Amino acid sequence: MLNALPALVGYWDRDLRNRMSNDAYIEFFGKTPGEMRGMHLREVLGPDLYEKNLPHVKGALAGERQLFDREILTPAGEVRYTQACYIPDTIDGEVRGFFVLVTDITERRRIEEEIERGRARLAEAERVARLGSWEWDIPKGTVICSEGFYEIYGVRAEEFESISRPGRSMYVHPDDRDRVDEEIDQALETGAPIDFEYRIIRPDGRVRRLHSRAELIADTEGNPLRLTGTAQDVTELQAAAEALHQTASDLGRRAAELHRLPTRPRGSGEDLAKLLSPRQLEVLTLIAEGLSNSEIASRLYLTESTVKWHVRKILRALGATNRAQAVARYLSAIPRA
Repeated sequence: MLNALPALVGYWDRDLRNRMSNDAYIEFFGKTPGEMRGMHLREVLGPDLYEKNLPHVKGALAGERQLFDREILTPAGEVRYTQACYIPDTIDGEVRGFFVLVTDITERRRIEEEIERGRARLAEAERVARLGSWEWDIPKGTVICSEGFYEIYGVRAEEFESISRPGRSMYVHPDDRDRVDEEIDQALETGAPIDFEYRIIRPDGRVRRLHSRAELIADTEGNPLRLTGTAQDVTELQAAAEALHQTASDLGRRAAELHRLPTRPRGSGEDLAKLLSPRQLEVLTLIAEGLSNSEIASRLYLTESTVKWHVRKILRALGATNRAQAVARYLSAIPRA
């Protein structure tokens, strides 16, 4: 029976001499049955591992059950992870030795480490994307969130209050709570995915805008089981979009202003050549391409102060009050194909 077990089983007396070992125990340490019987525990484990296990040995001989994990280097040079249990053999109150049960948990340990690495990779991906995930167990009425979700909210997991339904957190903006409830109710009623934005107020007082997506998971009879979703912080993205919209509006307004400017007789590019030096024409061409003074200085190997001097000369020569008017004059002087 002992030899059929997928574990190491042995017995050590009070003098720490082996009295019994199953085949797995003997094979694990690379011994023969004859070598193992009567061998001192120190000889089997080696001096380093013996010293690490000695506190547990003493505990077992004191009548206390021991359970601990240990990394073991086998005689073949392979690292194995084990879970050891020392069970005192007590008769009439006297500990005569202890049984040893060792389970090889190497594969379980490797799976756990891979899971942990996967969690770390997911957490890093969520941090970079400013993304978090959550899952609502509807029958149990519990919500589980990822580390990325807590980071978006600016709280630690232990600080986040227990909620029974998404959107019921005290951090959700008061003006958005009803709308979040409506979106979730619609998902429960129709089973359709939901996609919406809402605001939160972090503990530091900052308001953040989140974009959330969620899908409902139901059983075969259509009863809702879980609602799983993501929340992404899009505060900066929205601010950038608004800035781009404002910039587009400003450009449209400036273009309209340029069209309303009083016109003056203009000829061709030859007229500009009469008004500007070759270097000033180069500067004006680069201004028309949208380059800044520092970029023009780098392109023409000039100092920025020299470029500013040329710009002032160009504006004065063209009768323009700003760069936009100068560019408009330049564009109108360029022959069109």
